[in-house]
Amino acid sequence: MPYTIVCTQHCGKDKRYPQQQDSLWNGKTVFKKRNLLPEQYVAHGESIVVAVADGVGCSPRAELAGLSVLQALANESPGNAFDIYNVWRSQEKVCKRRGTNTLAGVCCFPDNCQVFNAGDSRVYRITTAGEWQQLSADDAANNAMMEQERIEAGMADASVNDALDSSLVADGEERELSIQVSWAIHMEVGDTLLLYTDGVHGTLANWQLQSLFDANLSPKDQAQVWRDAVLEAGAPDSFSLIVVRYDALDGVQNIDKNCL
Repeated sequence: MPYTIVCTQHCGKDKRYPQQQDSLWNGKTVFKKRNLLPEQYVAHGESIVVAVADGVGCSPRAELAGLSVLQALANESPGNAFDIYNVWRSQEKVCKRRGTNTLAGVCCFPDNCQVFNAGDSRVYRITTAGEWQQLSADDAANNAMMEQERIEAGMADASVNDALDSSLVADGEERELSIQVSWAIHMEVGDTLLLYTDGVHGTLANWQLQSLFDANLSPKDQAQVWRDAVLEAGAPDSFSLIVVRYDALDGVQNIDKNCL
């Protein structure tokens, strides 16, 4: 099964905080760059795992927390069936040494996906009909704000309660954030997955992200549209964004070799 994957990130425009606190894993490489322009490749295989992470600013060495947990996950995954419990173990080890981070990731399969997240980094499914479903679960305070935002905007996008068949919360005394896991979320050819850290939704409202979506754009062009919008709105925080589309054709070659 081929998956088209695009990743991009930026450290934000607030010069008081010049370090990039975000990290992302596009299924091949873990990135932590001040300015990563949208890069696209096509992954072929039964499954692929991608994730974004953001160090919590008030924790020690926040700029390394997300990077460490994604590196740990990437190191455990090659050649092995993805074990969701690796997320918990990696998060636990990192939080003991480097502080807390938010995390959102997806393990993609040909007709479904599995989502894991902690904190307020988010995952959305966008169907071929243009319907949005939030597949991740924010903490309680952020969920309340999101619900109020949807009510005020008159939006009808599905909440995580509608999207998750079941969940597992892995919570240990060493972590401030619990890891929530979904199982077997149905996906169809043409569907898009969108992952991003709070530097995106802290700058653009949900309705703004949705209004910028165009099903006719390539994944790379769509990622560029969202990236430009965040930067034009001020980008006060580091942000990372990954787009995964289930509509790549066999035989398409990687187009950005430096993304590998």
